[in-house]
Amino acid sequence: MKPAHNNLPVPVAGGGIGGLAAALAQTRRGFAVKGLDQAAELGEIGAGIQLGSNAFVAFVAFVAFDALGVGEATRGRAVYIDEMVMHDALDETLVGRIPTGETFRLRFGNPYAVIHRADVHDSLLEGAQASDRIEQEEHGVTVVDACDAGHRGRALIDADGMKSAVRRQYVGDAARASGHMVYRAMVDRRDFPADLQWSAASIWVSPNCHLVHYPLRGGEQ
Repeated sequence: MKPAHNNLPVPVAGGGIGGLAAALAQTRRGFAVKGLDQAAELGEIGAGIQLGSNAFVAFVAFVAFDALGVGEATRGRAVYIDEMVMHDALDETLVGRIPTGETFRLRFGNPYAVIHRADVHDSLLEGAQASDRIEQEEHGVTVVDACDAGHRGRALIDADGMKSAVRRQYVGDAARASGHMVYRAMVDRRDFPADLQWSAASIWVSPNCHLVHYPLRGGEQ
């Protein structure tokens, strides 16, 4: 006879990209999963992600998406840029340009893509919802949720972010600020300068700061 705990689900604390990927991976191995998140509902958050083609970034990412069964959906939501460019932010001179066309794809095995974080999240969420082993809960980031309800499981996967409630409970160290500031924003095409609407991952560099922009969602943002 199997131990009783073998029939229990695997709770996953956190419903973001990491949590959904972990949950989907568990279901594809045959485990029941219960997803827990402190938000009442899942919604759009963050901005863009660059998925480079080399083995350290996006090639691994796309292989992972394929392994989770959401590769096609994720590829369909990405924007495949024509080049990467770097400019000096002080005098606007071009520092470097790397085309990401056919030669680039042949060398690295994948294109260079950019995608909104929410679009990655949606692909993973759709994959999770397509499985009859997923339960989505409204509350909680640990095995005992904010309503003091207990969620018994075989193991707990902690993916509840930098300010993790689970980590705080078991390790006790707080998130540390680096002193750097990052601003992210989404700008509609109609509000973005026409002469900068490039099919490129662009970076403008200067002392102690830099700015990055690239197209998302078919170039509409």
